[in-house]
Amino acid sequence: MAKKGQTFNQYTEVFKLAAVQEYLKGSASYKMVAEKLDIRNCTQLKVWVKKWLNGEVFDVRSVKTITPLTGRHVRPLVR
Repeated sequence: MAKKGQTFNQYTEVFKLAAVQEYLKGSASYKMVAEKLDIRNCTQLKVWVKKWLNGEVFDVRSVKTITPLTGRHVRPLVR
């Protein structure tokens, strides 16, 4: 869960791919690559590498669909 006042970094697909390729060169550890590229936590780089090796998309966000049970309740106008 996010803490109050916490900010999040958003990285582009190009940046993520460059970071993964930098790590896969084999000349540096996750931590060293993360520090070099100013990635907040090396665990994030590990996730990107794992996704890339498995052929997955870096950013998969679920699209919320509005249904009668989860959508906003709108009261009908009564005149």
